[in-house]
Amino acid sequence: MLGQIIKSIIKRNEPAIIPAQGTSVVRQRVWPHQIDYNLHMNNAKYLNVLEGARWTLFRDNGWFKHLFEKRINLVVASLEITFIRELNLFSGYEIHTKLLTWDKKYIYFEHRLMVKGKLYGHALVKMAGVRKGKRALTPEICEAVGADFNQADIKEAITHWSDMTQAKREL
Repeated sequence: MLGQIIKSIIKRNEPAIIPAQGTSVVRQRVWPHQIDYNLHMNNAKYLNVLEGARWTLFRDNGWFKHLFEKRINLVVASLEITFIRELNLFSGYEIHTKLLTWDKKYIYFEHRLMVKGKLYGHALVKMAGVRKGKRALTPEICEAVGADFNQADIKEAITHWSDMTQAKREL
């Protein structure tokens, strides 16, 4: 991850190459250090490659520059992942990452792990803004990156996920 951080700082003044709500595509391969005894990618390794894909999205859509200037960090508050098909050793795959929506407290992203156009995995990520140890609410983040907070399109799946998260707190 340190490499991603350094690359993002160096490239922060480069122009965005996709729209703010566009999809970033990262091409990857499953390497020997990422597999488990079944010779497919270990579940924990998915989190690492997905984080790298989000860093790429933030560079590609220009968000990193604006968040860096405002000293706002986006941190993972929750993540839901579904493994549909296994990624075997040396398999090539793509991670398609995009901003889904936002609400007052969180920003939601989607990852699709694809092989030759076929869905192999899917993840939803809920992120919160933090500056100097305190919450940076989504309206402020939207303003920093040039998005209209009032244009959020809350997906039904996000509403269900939020309800499930709330139910877990009551266990």
